[in-house]
Amino acid sequence: MQSTLSNKEVGNIMKSLAALMELHEENPFKIKSYANAAFQLSRIPDVVMEMDRTTMEQTKGIGKSVAAKLVELRETGDIEALRKLLDMTPAGIIDMLQIKGLGAKKVRVIWKELGVEDVGELLYACYENRLAKLKGFGEKTQESVIQSIEYYQANLGKFHFATALQQAALMEADWKQSTAWSRTGALRREAIVIEQLEWLTTAGLEELPVPGGWQQSENGWVAVSPGGIPMVLHVAEAAQWATTLLVTTGNEAHVDFVLSKVEDPQQPFEDEAAIYKAAGLTFVPAFLREDLAEWEYNDQASADAIISMEDIQGVVHNHSTWSDGRNTIREMAEACMARGYTYLVMSDHSKTAVYAGGLDIQQVRLQQEEIDRLNEELAPFKIFKSIESDILNDGSLDYPDEVLASFDLVIASVHSNLRMDAAKANERLLRAIENPYTSILGHMTGRLLLSRPGYPVDHQLIIDACAANRVAIEVNANPYRLDMDYHWIPYAQEKGIWIPVNPDAHSTAGIDDIYFGVTAARKGGLRRRHVLNALPLSEFEKWLKDRKAAKGIA
Repeated sequence: MQSTLSNKEVGNIMKSLAALMELHEENPFKIKSYANAAFQLSRIPDVVMEMDRTTMEQTKGIGKSVAAKLVELRETGDIEALRKLLDMTPAGIIDMLQIKGLGAKKVRVIWKELGVEDVGELLYACYENRLAKLKGFGEKTQESVIQSIEYYQANLGKFHFATALQQAALMEADWKQSTAWSRTGALRREAIVIEQLEWLTTAGLEELPVPGGWQQSENGWVAVSPGGIPMVLHVAEAAQWATTLLVTTGNEAHVDFVLSKVEDPQQPFEDEAAIYKAAGLTFVPAFLREDLAEWEYNDQASADAIISMEDIQGVVHNHSTWSDGRNTIREMAEACMARGYTYLVMSDHSKTAVYAGGLDIQQVRLQQEEIDRLNEELAPFKIFKSIESDILNDGSLDYPDEVLASFDLVIASVHSNLRMDAAKANERLLRAIENPYTSILGHMTGRLLLSRPGYPVDHQLIIDACAANRVAIEVNANPYRLDMDYHWIPYAQEKGIWIPVNPDAHSTAGIDDIYFGVTAARKGGLRRRHVLNALPLSEFEKWLKDRKAAKGIA
């Protein structure tokens, strides 16, 4: 069987194998080997499942034992050892392994000592204070587990926009473009998290085929995508197309407001624009219909001022092989040039981020020398010297001032000790923001969508501090972050904050994540005049120079 699994997918399989082996107390050396392979697979640029066995064995992080499992997976579509472990493990225990803060060892203790076999039982055990009484747990751990379970349960059945978009495109590839159909629902609004894929059509079902076919339900026609995302097909009569498209697109509050202004909502409309006209309102694009900022864009000129991909001039916040990136600085620069960008900000991890290959002071000097050489060769394209400096536990940055002064700009981010209360989080961020060398605040809350909520921060307090200290706030465009959340963009703009849309790219392919950041930021009505990396190269350089002069660090 020829496998088409990506390195990430294979890495997840190996991660599951290691976790289940640890759960069942198998050979610790093999567990470590498989866990290391799971980590390394995401860093290997070539598709591992397309390698021959010898090449696999010689690839860092794989070796003979792991290679044997990967060949078995390629040839049979399965790994027998994994299958046996799954058969030995209650399904609820596997779900428990997904709970943040519970590794395989702790899950085993809970399973064997409390007899708990699913997430619901575990939550009940926490409420009865039974988890806190287990050796190695305690009340703080129990409270943390409760919070993690509640977050896990609240996000079941939800999918990142990037995943949903890929699945939608897969379905639409087989549909006739001449057929009357449109995306609708959260997919059409380009929501950052989606529960189902929705379309509207006036055509017959046979013209919009999906695997397994459409099944009738009380909500319309339903199916499930190959990636497991529920799909809904709404069917409308041609005369009601525009109204049905408006209603199914949502969101509900926006739709209710618009239709409340229309004298006869049941009358046929030529298109959505005609409905808004009948309501005495300016047409609102689907992506803005979130009952948030849409009515601030009450004319076409205002709507056209919202950021778009075409406005992005440079790529800020990137990693290379100097730390945990897959590609060299040259490769990152050439990839940016090929995409039409005019500058690149290299911001590898700082020294405290040992897990990510953070740069010590000597490595910083050597990297900056490489950037100087590349700038001479690649001009007029410009590479800026930067660092993603860890915000340490006390709010200080990761290098002495003389090293921080050597960078063109500094992105300050929290990567460790994430379990903070609001007071600690605010104090830590404020001190970093007040450091004159901090140019940009990176991923403001540290959230990972559908995985962790991020530390609690007083958004207004932090945004106000950034405004007072001339610190920009990034929209981290990684589709698993999208942080700062777009709901805070209107307030940040009101305060005059510069907002770069940054890919946090760890490979040349990651540069394209800018799209997801722009898509999310547009929902908050982000105007191009507030986007730092929408500045042309000369203006971006001037912003850096003026900021340093204002902070007295030029």
